[in-house]
Amino acid sequence: MPSSTTSFAEQLSGVHVNPLERRVPLGMWPSPVQSLPDLREGLWVKDDGVCHEVYGGNKVRKLEYLLAGAEKRIVTFGAMGSHHALATAVHATARGHQVVVVNHPRHHTSHAEAVLRATLKLAEVHRFDSHEDALIALQELGEGATVIPAGGSTPIGALGFVRASLELADQISAGLLPVPRRIFVAAGSAGTLAGLAVGLKLAGLETRVIGVRVVPEAWMSRDFIQSLCDHTAALLGMTSGQWTIEDRWLGAGYSATTPEAEDALARAGSCGLHLETCYTAKALAAAMAADGPGPDLFWQTHNQAVLDPLLESAPLANPAQWPWQALES
Repeated sequence: MPSSTTSFAEQLSGVHVNPLERRVPLGMWPSPVQSLPDLREGLWVKDDGVCHEVYGGNKVRKLEYLLAGAEKRIVTFGAMGSHHALATAVHATARGHQVVVVNHPRHHTSHAEAVLRATLKLAEVHRFDSHEDALIALQELGEGATVIPAGGSTPIGALGFVRASLELADQISAGLLPVPRRIFVAAGSAGTLAGLAVGLKLAGLETRVIGVRVVPEAWMSRDFIQSLCDHTAALLGMTSGQWTIEDRWLGAGYSATTPEAEDALARAGSCGLHLETCYTAKALAAAMAADGPGPDLFWQTHNQAVLDPLLESAPLANPAQWPWQALES
């Protein structure tokens, strides 16, 4: 447990220039913590979803660093209905940036369609038939712009969760929750996972972060995760902390739901948490089924603000122009 509550600058007193100070304040921090005894004994939640009244979630933390010094034009990438794409569109356009989004198909849900419509309202969106084609287009469209990869998961973006780890340590020192044995978080592009792995070590916490895989290995390999951790740690003049990737909750693939995710979604709703089955419900399912004693922490990364204001005057996502990926039989 941290011996005392210290400022971020004090935590990084040995670093010549503190990279955590170069950020654009966007969210309302700290995000709250609470116990979830109805879901599992010893389980807690830290809810980043309530960090912004228009659009919250974990992407806000990353964007605080990614938007600092960004070019006027920003190009980013994600599946149709990408939370990261919408978060970038919301927060970057509010600061006067022009946002271009490169999309690839995913399975349809009503939630994903609503997110896509809100993104179409705020950004210039290009759709490509495959993940690989979209990545190529990202580089072509990104000439002369700030390019933000999927999920905002760069070493700079991951600093948002280094800072979040120190925020958590302050809450522990204040007696708001016990030191977690493990933190469970959805892992799609690994930026949240990497930032926590580095930040928990910086904070002096022996907590292990468990990334619950929600994308195929080809999209997020263990080598990629370790590289992202190492490069994030290097920004702070340190080495990476410990992490684990949990593969067994993915199901049929990215954006495909599972029975466990559906159960976690329903049970979370009874506790006032509004999740979705692509990312956060899978992470909560893993946390609810975890072996051994707690305390454990589920890091809630999904936006909790209602989308209705963003959907006012939003265009329809015509299926002819925006075809969704078919579910495998």
